[in-house]
Amino acid sequence: MRYVIFNSLSTRHLSVEELTKVLKEFDSSKELEFVDGPSLGDGKAFLAKLKKDDDIVISGGDGSLNKLVNIFDFDKIDNKVYLHKAGNGNDFLRDINELKEDIVEITPYLKKLPKVSLDNGKEVKYVNGVGFGVDGMVCVESDKLKAKGKKKINYTSLSIKLLLFKYKKARAKVVVDGKEYNYKRVFIASAMNGKYYGGGMKEAPTQDRCGDKLSVIVWHNFSRLGALMSFSKIFTGDHVKKTKKLAVLEGKDVTITFDRPTDLQIDGESFHAVRTYHAYKK
Repeated sequence: MRYVIFNSLSTRHLSVEELTKVLKEFDSSKELEFVDGPSLGDGKAFLAKLKKDDDIVISGGDGSLNKLVNIFDFDKIDNKVYLHKAGNGNDFLRDINELKEDIVEITPYLKKLPKVSLDNGKEVKYVNGVGFGVDGMVCVESDKLKAKGKKKINYTSLSIKLLLFKYKKARAKVVVDGKEYNYKRVFIASAMNGKYYGGGMKEAPTQDRCGDKLSVIVWHNFSRLGALMSFSKIFTGDHVKKTKKLAVLEGKDVTITFDRPTDLQIDGESFHAVRTYHAYKK
């Protein structure tokens, strides 16, 4: 059996008929059973019926994948897992195969994922990255626009507006594997498991998601215009060459504390008024 998990709440999800056609073209050897992701609950009933030869296809993007890695413990599941590209950002697929294929086996990439805990007590696994600062504020502001009925949001344009005008820079204490760093006038402080976030922004160009460390990227001491000029290079990863004002660190255990409540995003999900996050990879 091939279980196909889709997100009925997504504006981009395909119909069952469309998905059937796509998956039969990919591999017609298995019978398909469709599962609506939002109805899974804690996932226990679904896992109980999985047999050894069954596999799973997740039809969705980074948000859907993030939700499922927090429902299922893929470290304890031996079944093969595939991802069908049906999201908006698709940063996970961009990282592992440069979006060359629409359906990719992702089984090994779901093992030993990092976790992040917030000062409000929330703890989750994540797939791509955690962003503190402008990128978190972008997600919070875009959620507000969506709530008002706006369907098409230009995230790059919104990022530039916030970076130039609305975002208030902060001081940050960054502790990586026990070593402390302090930065002023911080725009972004991210802990990356993959190279990309934000729909193609190559925040951590040297990060290896299969390795045992996270990449910590801190944008600090920029003027607003200087930050904008570096931000224009984020899609190629060339922004990290600005080493005097952009710190690139690596480690297994990361704690970042801002001197004021600041917006944060985890795989695109927004959190308002956070002061500290702790990310770690075992």
